[in-house]
Amino acid sequence: MLVLALSALVLRARNSPIRADEAPAPARAPAHVVLSTANLTTVPQYLDATGLTRAELEAVIATKIQGRVLRVFVREGERVRRGQPLVQMDARDLSAAVAQASAGVRSASVGYGNAQVAASMEQSMSAARIAQAEASLANAQAALEAARAKAEMVVSGPRRQERTQSGLAVAQAQSGVNLAQANLGRMKSLFEQGAISRQQLDTYQSQYEVAKAQYDTARESQSISDEGSRSEDIRAAREGVRQAEAGIALAKAGVKQARAAAKQADVRRAEILGAKAQVGQGQAALQMARVTLDYATIVAPFDGVVTRRSVDPGSLATPGTPLLTLQGGDLRLEATVPESSLSSVRPGSTVPVDLDAFAGRPVTGRVVEISPQGDPASHTFTVKVRLPADSGVRSGMFGRARFRTGTGRQILVPTTAILPREGLTYVYAVGEGRRASLRLVTTAAAGGHRTAVLSGLQPGERVVTSGAVSDGQSVEE
Repeated sequence: MLVLALSALVLRARNSPIRADEAPAPARAPAHVVLSTANLTTVPQYLDATGLTRAELEAVIATKIQGRVLRVFVREGERVRRGQPLVQMDARDLSAAVAQASAGVRSASVGYGNAQVAASMEQSMSAARIAQAEASLANAQAALEAARAKAEMVVSGPRRQERTQSGLAVAQAQSGVNLAQANLGRMKSLFEQGAISRQQLDTYQSQYEVAKAQYDTARESQSISDEGSRSEDIRAAREGVRQAEAGIALAKAGVKQARAAAKQADVRRAEILGAKAQVGQGQAALQMARVTLDYATIVAPFDGVVTRRSVDPGSLATPGTPLLTLQGGDLRLEATVPESSLSSVRPGSTVPVDLDAFAGRPVTGRVVEISPQGDPASHTFTVKVRLPADSGVRSGMFGRARFRTGTGRQILVPTTAILPREGLTYVYAVGEGRRASLRLVTTAAAGGHRTAVLSGLQPGERVVTSGAVSDGQSVEE
């Protein structure tokens, strides 16, 4: 029945006249275009590694002490210099602790000085006592020698030579008395005559008396020599020896006592060391108090920008609580690179970086660091690419770093042949009959004015690069 119906329609169409509005449309004229051949070419191969931009340095500023915030000197987005004050906290109790520690250092220093003076005095006194005791011992030893010599002389008595010598001394003294007496008699006669003065007469009178006294002494010595030593003298001499020996024992005891007292100087030296240690302890406490006081003024650890402010004046800050976030140093793109392509990345090499925020305006970066340890789960490594300081890049931007991984053969066509439509890419391929056919392709950037076609074209096929054409239309060059 279907065949019969179709046959009837055909016969009806043949027998029916053709109206002017039902005439077939005239054929379209060929389009004048420019064609290019898709060639298989050796081109560099690249890896696009994505990542986020981060600052080289980032610090979360917190306090090490608990206290109330008095002032916050910066705001978000403000640039700061290293050492610039950022936050000031209440430090009255810390200042009091510094004053107390300083007073402790002064007190310990006074004690140390007193210990040194006492030790110096003790050392001087000990040396003087020892010297005095040793001198007394030497005197006692000398007295003992003298007493022994005297006792020996007393016990042995005068010798014959001494008796003879004493007799000669008596004769000599007698001669001196006679001479002085004769001179005195002549001087008296001259004085009575007025020839000499009274002073001259007194001089000769004194000479006579001296000569007479020497004569009496010589006679007494001769008498002692003739009589010999008495038992009383011998006992007295021996008693003198015993007394001298007792004096030596006493002097030796004094030396021992003086040397024993000198050990007190060691005690003084120990006191000096203790006082010195107290000074050091006080200085350490003062230094600690000053360091703690410095914690009340929080300063910037490096040059950078304040990216977050989490505190206001009047807040109670506790240790570890974030107050500010500071970023500084160079900005870097931290890109993720698979380990299979890591051998193509070289520190110090330059790579182009595309940032979404720059709308296709690439910047040139430099590889500064490759993470020494990768992610064992994804088998990737982080590569840090330093970006130019004047590029306007900000932390947190998304971008891609293009690393060259080698060379390969790809089909290249002029970029003008690519037609982007609704998120897809097309080309007009010209085949047999010189008719243009709209064809879906996948592409990749190749650099310059050419685009790599990954699929949809075969090497040697020709594509339209310029000119208005539609699908199925014939073309002419």
